[in-house]
Amino acid sequence: MISTISITAQVTNAIRDAIVTGEYEPGKKLSESALSQYYKVSRTPIREAFKQLEREGLVEIIPRVGTCVTKPTEKELIELFRVKEVLEGLAAGLLAEVGDAETIKELAESVDMMREAVSTNNHKLYVEANNIFHRVILDGSDNSKLVYLLNILLNQIPYNRYVFLSIEVPNRLEKSLEEHEKILKAIQAGDKELAEKRMREHVSASGQQLQKGIAQKLLKNK
Repeated sequence: MISTISITAQVTNAIRDAIVTGEYEPGKKLSESALSQYYKVSRTPIREAFKQLEREGLVEIIPRVGTCVTKPTEKELIELFRVKEVLEGLAAGLLAEVGDAETIKELAESVDMMREAVSTNNHKLYVEANNIFHRVILDGSDNSKLVYLLNILLNQIPYNRYVFLSIEVPNRLEKSLEEHEKILKAIQAGDKELAEKRMREHVSASGQQLQKGIAQKLLKNK
């Protein structure tokens, strides 16, 4: 692994990405020896990576058990989405206030991607477009502290995996598109209060549908 950043930082970034994207699922036990072989490093940077990821809330280091990917409880997921609702609502309102034309154009293009994904029932494309939409709003808020806080929050869950779960709920894909269109319209109109309101409604609905999606998956696995 050749880079200008340290081996430990590279390994930490790689493991973090694997957790955030859902490659390493919640509850999965992470082996120091297996990861050191996989990343072709000694156990020391793996151990240091675990310590950093524990501070970020992504893993748990359990004495006499080992290191496991953090598995949020239902209560923790509800709490996460409530905070996400507030932060992303603020970001949408700030973007509406800033009104940067290029940013709003990029936002509209992501909604076009969503429409295409819905028309073809392409869940992977929808999740990609969803990621772009929310990233554009966050970056467009022009508030570095807000970006930092929301990224720390979202890193505590494999967010993309949960988006997939939520849109598997019947009719959720179409409803989600409608919610994104309403957010876009409010931002295009420069209506700060409405943009924040629409975003908060969307995040709240997403959290509720995620709970349904998790319940459906549990039933299928019985």
